[in-house]
Amino acid sequence: MGTPFPWVFPYEEDGPRLESVVLRPVVSVALCGPVDVSPPVSALVDSGCSHTLAAPWLASAIGVDADASDRTIQLGLGGDTVTVRFLDVRLRLLAPGGSDSDYVEWEDEVGFLRSWRPTWPVLLGQVGFMQRFTVTMSRHAQALAVEERAEFDQRFGIPVVGGSPRTRR
Repeated sequence: MGTPFPWVFPYEEDGPRLESVVLRPVVSVALCGPVDVSPPVSALVDSGCSHTLAAPWLASAIGVDADASDRTIQLGLGGDTVTVRFLDVRLRLLAPGGSDSDYVEWEDEVGFLRSWRPTWPVLLGQVGFMQRFTVTMSRHAQALAVEERAEFDQRFGIPVVGGSPRTRR
């Protein structure tokens, strides 16, 4: 990681909705597998999503077979119930405006779906992403800030709960 935290990502427009523009907290990530690293893709930071979820083509891009996973659950997504297959993969959060070599990497349990409908190839949820970082979203500033996980404790005096996620820099 070359660029120090906090990393501030501007919100992205998600097209007009009822005569107004919707802004979304989006970051750039790459997935790392045993064979390859995916190209950087946009990922929606979704506080309503429990898991990190990814489009099926990303599994192929990094050389993993999600169909071989026996860790499956049924999740509600976009009004449907879908089967999600989980694999342990490494993710890279790329620094805003940085190069592909300016990132922080961690291992996470990523759920892959056979059919993908969300606008973004990756959804970053509470388990994994928000467990690994302190994430601050501001509609007023139209930006999302990502910091080390301990920043919340330092700022608000509330100790971090739970064990430390597996990380590598």
